Amino acid sequence: MTPQAPPTSPRPANTWVPWLLAMALFSLVVAMAVGILKSHAGTGLAEAVLAGGTAFGATMGVCLAAVTAVKELRKIK
Repeated sequence: MTPQAPPTSPRPANTWVPWLLAMALFSLVVAMAVGILKSHAGTGLAEAVLAGGTAFGATMGVCLAAVTAVKELRKIK
């Protein structure tokens, strides 16, 4: 009987795409909510879209920073 190699864990690159998609969709939901709230507050379309875009960028930045922080805390490269 030959010894079997231990199972290998999936590469981090395989899980990066679904996480990136989830972060983008979450950021999109936040951006749409901010845009809708701004438009209901009586601002113009341009200002609502600008606020939504800002919210998208900020949320995506926070999500990417959180992933980086978790990687550093776990010492995963």
